[in-house]
Amino acid sequence: MESSQHSSGITERRVMSRIDAALRINYQVISEAVALNDPYDPNFVLPRYFLLLAELDQIDHAFSYELEQLNQKDQQIARILSLFNQKLNLITGSLYDSIVQTLLPIPEQVNVSESGLSFYSPNALKEGTYIHITLSHPENYFHIAVTAQVVYSHEEEDHRFRTGVYFITLHPHDRVKLAECIAAGQIE
Repeated sequence: MESSQHSSGITERRVMSRIDAALRINYQVISEAVALNDPYDPNFVLPRYFLLLAELDQIDHAFSYELEQLNQKDQQIARILSLFNQKLNLITGSLYDSIVQTLLPIPEQVNVSESGLSFYSPNALKEGTYIHITLSHPENYFHIAVTAQVVYSHEEEDHRFRTGVYFITLHPHDRVKLAECIAAGQIE
């Protein structure tokens, strides 16, 4: 599925499925020496909201798996734990709505695929520069950290720079989450 997605006249050469989406994005320039590190390495500056949401996501995933296992052994205990989890989700949802939501960056328009993305940056990034990126879906479908390398950074009419990167390190389970979101975005 090869197509041009941007009005800047740059022809996209990627052939993977991709979508334009509003995502929360943070990035920092990193050295080549750490570009192959785990993107969740504590030496990277991960925004607190990102860490909180990513941890909640992992807890939900682990809880769902364990609850499924427990349900096969003791359905009554599984039901009680499921109700407890629903109550906990209501409490964390209330905290999220009243506190965390105000700390989150405003979602920005990006063009994303499983192999990379393009986004607007306030400054030009030199081709070949390595960056660490955190991406969060506004509806909390995923929270992903990656390292990437800049392929281009072109100034556009609004004095922002359209920057394209390809992913260097992306965990397989994060790639699956991203692929599912891209597939769902193409259906809509």
